[in-house]
Amino acid sequence: MQLYEDLLELVGNTPLVRLKTGIPENGPRVYVKLEFLNPTGSVKDRMVLHVVRKAIQDGRIKPGDTVIDNTSGNTGSSIGMVAARYGLRAIVVTPEKTSQEKVDLIRSYGAEVIVTPTERAHDDPEGCYQVARRLAKEHGYFDIDQYNSQENVESHYIGTGPEIWEQTEGQLTHFVCGIGTGGTFSGTAKFLKEQNPEIQCIAVDPEGSVFTDYIRTKEVVEGYDYMVEGIGSDVVTDALYPDLVDEVITISDKDSFNRARLIARTEGICGGGSSGSVAVAIEQVASQLDSRALVIGVFADAGIRYLSKCFNDNWMRKHGYLTTT
Repeated sequence: MQLYEDLLELVGNTPLVRLKTGIPENGPRVYVKLEFLNPTGSVKDRMVLHVVRKAIQDGRIKPGDTVIDNTSGNTGSSIGMVAARYGLRAIVVTPEKTSQEKVDLIRSYGAEVIVTPTERAHDDPEGCYQVARRLAKEHGYFDIDQYNSQENVESHYIGTGPEIWEQTEGQLTHFVCGIGTGGTFSGTAKFLKEQNPEIQCIAVDPEGSVFTDYIRTKEVVEGYDYMVEGIGSDVVTDALYPDLVDEVITISDKDSFNRARLIARTEGICGGGSSGSVAVAIEQVASQLDSRALVIGVFADAGIRYLSKCFNDNWMRKHGYLTTT
């Protein structure tokens, strides 16, 4: 019998599944890591569990304490779940563009949700990032601060990276991953490159994010709004290790959303918009490779979180994204 005493035992060890859409017939083998099979449906379970568990062990968090962070939604669900499991109070600050499905899921775990205007800049006192930092400081809450946390990076260095290495028996040649905080990409890439420096690590960024220019030029430019959730940023983060990026590929909202829809309808793999971004980037990478290559991508969350957005024809049509029926 395979019995579990605790839901937290199910975090990690997600499967790799073959991806065929957009891959040339004689091209590389491509597999995607289905992070939406974590308990709350996203890769963020790994980071939140690691950060909170370590803080409890170190005495930085005790029963009844409050944990807080800003998020585009997925981290909030993870915080709510982990906090509920450990008897903690959770506060999540998220921008207006976060899908209602995500907000409702966060609340389902008993977490308090504070919604801020999407257009607020990173350093705006009324924006989600600064609101979370201010509340943590004023009330003494434990601040996860995922954008700068080195424990965020560490969670993937000790978890996601070793899993991929073991699952592929060290044969992977390319790693493709979206960058949001940078933690998933950096921790995984760091581990993989330590095993084999020849592995190419490709970062995926939405149009409008500041990461692409910073990675290429080390200059910080002003970003602009985009609709895809969970990847990209309007500020450079400490959780991103740009020196580990061999290539950065920028993907539009329209391409991201339509690819996510296509893969759900052709392969039954229903990932979020950022998964669509990764899939489009993988297609670009695969077009330059032959059958000897093994490409691994990360699908960070599930399409069920975006039923009112990219999987809704009316929403897609309203924003001028719809190219398929």
